[in-house]
Amino acid sequence: MINIQEVQPTSNPPLAVVKSFPIPPQGGVFCFSPVSFHASFVSGGGVAIFDVQDSKVLLQAKPTQGYYMTPCHFSPDGHFFACGIQDNKITIWENISDGYILWGSLTARFQWQKFSWSPTSMSILCWSSQGIQLLHLDHSLDTVPPKEFRKITGHLVAYPADQAYVATAQERGHTITVLNLSDATQSSIDTNMYIMDMKIVGNTIFVTDGERLVNWHLTSGGQADSIGYTRRENKAIYAHIGGVPVLSHDCAQIAFDINGTVFLYDIESQEVLGDLKIDGYVYHMQFSPNGCQLWFIVAYYDKKDYKSYCVDLERAENPCFSNVTMRHLEEQWSLDTIFQPSHEYCIIGSGSEWVSDSRGNLLWLPPNWRSVHGVSTRWDSSFLTLVSGVHPEPIIIEFQS
Repeated sequence: MINIQEVQPTSNPPLAVVKSFPIPPQGGVFCFSPVSFHASFVSGGGVAIFDVQDSKVLLQAKPTQGYYMTPCHFSPDGHFFACGIQDNKITIWENISDGYILWGSLTARFQWQKFSWSPTSMSILCWSSQGIQLLHLDHSLDTVPPKEFRKITGHLVAYPADQAYVATAQERGHTITVLNLSDATQSSIDTNMYIMDMKIVGNTIFVTDGERLVNWHLTSGGQADSIGYTRRENKAIYAHIGGVPVLSHDCAQIAFDINGTVFLYDIESQEVLGDLKIDGYVYHMQFSPNGCQLWFIVAYYDKKDYKSYCVDLERAENPCFSNVTMRHLEEQWSLDTIFQPSHEYCIIGSGSEWVSDSRGNLLWLPPNWRSVHGVSTRWDSSFLTLVSGVHPEPIIIEFQS
């Protein structure tokens, strides 16, 4: 049966059945058009559409190649029915007087997860973490060339204390771009090394590749010294750095993980100051804004279970691991709500859909700007930086009170 219910707040129960239609037994994902009174059932092996008023079969189709995928939708005017199929395609059937005929298909440039009809029924919006694309029925996109493959690596971003400029680099790249935020002028530094982490202290940019710590002094306005980079300084790191090294804010220490153990290494003394064994692998690691703690997330098995660690760094003499706070994380955790819940702005939820402040949701992040649990994001005062490698450049948003 297909039941049509109406909300009647004064009734008990509030949902009342106003119409009921028997249909032949069907399996698959159900979709209904209130305009045409047509119902669809979609499974990987086929699509079936019925007129629920007389159980007339209007379409039965099997894929010529691949398999059908959900979601599937009737257009708002009831004139079309669309269903996903392999290779980023959306197959469309047209509703005519005595059934449905194949209208054609549209092809997106990337692997989409969901789609929706426009209110005019003339275009389809599809989206995923890779982006958003609008497909118009007047333009067949079946011949769109495949998207060029690009190895995805994250971005690195660093600000000085006065935030007069910003330095950006591709993780494992070798070029630093320095942007003056006052006049949008920029310069670049070819480091001739793989950049694994980067920080700015005063007027100096520090870069590490896990084997060396190299710095460049900057002149006023964020311009790199240009006379042969004569003020470049190198310092060797005599430790077997594993994973992704993370520089402390003063660039005096490096944190890293090897085979289930997190280490803190002092660059000046060339000594390991502390270590902590974990029973998973490090999913994310950073120093707290005041530098007094090391924060990291540990993932287990197929990332269905996570723990957060806050490690106090005792600074009476040399930093070392002292007090350790560990807790299991609920399903909807986000990096901001765990480590900096008192921050004026924070990203909420595992899907990272919203930036919120003390008054509630403030900014909706588009799907291709989001990162799972907000891990590929970072805050610097009122600057939110999205460092996911999905984008060719980092996205920087400034919040103004």
